Amino acid sequence: MNDIQKSYDELPYISAAFSETSPARLEALASFLSFTPPSSKSAKVLEIGCSYGGNLFPFAIANPQAKALGIDLSEVQINKAKELAAQMRVDNIEFKAKDICDFTDADVSDYGKFDYIICHGVYSWVPDVVKDAILKTIKRFLSPNGVAYVSYNTYPGWKIKDTIRDCLIFGTKDINGEAAKVAKARELLKVLGEYAKFCQKDGNASQIFVNFESLKFHIDYILTMNDSYIAHEYLEAFNNPIYFKDFANSLEKNDLAYLAEVGLEDVFQSNLGIEEFDTYIDANFGSRIEKEQMLDFLTNRVFRRTMIVHKELIPNDFSVNIGADELCKLHISAGFNKEKDNYKNVSNTPMKPEYDWLYQVFTDVYPASVNFADVAALLKDDENAVKSAYFGFMEILAADCAKLTTYERPKIIYEAGKSRLKERVRGYFEYFCTANEPVIKIADELNASANFSQFDAFIALKFNGENSLENIVKQTVKFARERNLEFTGKNGATIKTVSKNEYQKAAENYVKDLELKLIDGGFLENF
Repeated sequence: MNDIQKSYDELPYISAAFSETSPARLEALASFLSFTPPSSKSAKVLEIGCSYGGNLFPFAIANPQAKALGIDLSEVQINKAKELAAQMRVDNIEFKAKDICDFTDADVSDYGKFDYIICHGVYSWVPDVVKDAILKTIKRFLSPNGVAYVSYNTYPGWKIKDTIRDCLIFGTKDINGEAAKVAKARELLKVLGEYAKFCQKDGNASQIFVNFESLKFHIDYILTMNDSYIAHEYLEAFNNPIYFKDFANSLEKNDLAYLAEVGLEDVFQSNLGIEEFDTYIDANFGSRIEKEQMLDFLTNRVFRRTMIVHKELIPNDFSVNIGADELCKLHISAGFNKEKDNYKNVSNTPMKPEYDWLYQVFTDVYPASVNFADVAALLKDDENAVKSAYFGFMEILAADCAKLTTYERPKIIYEAGKSRLKERVRGYFEYFCTANEPVIKIADELNASANFSQFDAFIALKFNGENSLENIVKQTVKFARERNLEFTGKNGATIKTVSKNEYQKAAENYVKDLELKLIDGGFLENF
């Protein structure tokens, strides 16, 4: 464990937020699956392996009635997280440098049970004794109707990546220092990539020795990642992928149970969609766990994001049945882009055209949420329209392109004297506008990544409810001119200070775009 701690202290991850871990999303998904999870707004949340707290801060800031505890092995990161909490004036979050193997009742005396327990990017990267401690902690400290989230690398998809990892560990074994190891690893990756290209040449018999196409695919991806990712994903002492069936068995041993994947792919894509193979799977694999494992084999799955509950909540014959009542429990925020006659989601994936009218409804009100019950009420005189809305909602959920909550999310525009940057968010933005090298990444209240530069964060603070948009533009121009800053125009061209009119217009467009980012992120409040 000391080696793990040392590697993270020497080359830490920038601490990001992950939307799939948001307690609000976990609450929504569990409700959708006919469970009764605790309200995320007043929840007690534990994150195992919290780093600098980047994944906890957005939740704690957005939910003043909630309480959050983050633990991590790295004392360096925990001390910084404590410093950030004080600096950003977040009073409902706590951090402890703690080995999960030594986690006791005394550590949670102020919390008791936790409604949501998050463990992202940890389980595969620790020895078996720590894996066991994670699951035992979940069982011991998860509230009766609570939901836990654990992510982990899976076989068979990681088999080829194991080859890459083994090669990198072998090739860097005599290198001291994390930065030097990563530099050597990049060199080795380039050699492997060139070899894979060589193997792709027709008639080259060496291709029989390696799955060169898969090898090249993964190498190209790894080389795009930052040093901390390469260090901790491929050079750590531990990275032990697991078959899903074995993970499910570990849950069983700890009186826990598999609920679903956080992306609901096992609900909406519970088979291959190929009758010949689906019929075979149904005939030969009886349980939901077995079917999921067989699908992992056939789809070469590399990663899972699993929701976990207490075993007693899942009956032996558990199955997911989604009707209108379940759908009505969700408030869904989703925006779509229309290109020519086709709507695409945020992942740029085309959506089924028969629900175009519904995609436009979502887009018109975004980031405000839409509830199926409200839509159905408006369409109640047209049975076919209600049916179309139901299937359209399900299509949006299946595409995993929406923000999900159990409560309504409004759309708040900026207007001086009426709305402002949320008071609880100000400390958060103050940090990002002063930190030249922030150790956390900015995210919205649902842990979705928010693309704000240091300058963006500074100007965002001007949305204080007192300044008009015109005044914010004036302050932006003044600040930018004094520092000889440049704006980027709509066509990507740089707008320099020498062109006064163009510069003014660029500043106006910049402030408008920033306002939209604040609206989309739910960073504004009425007062």
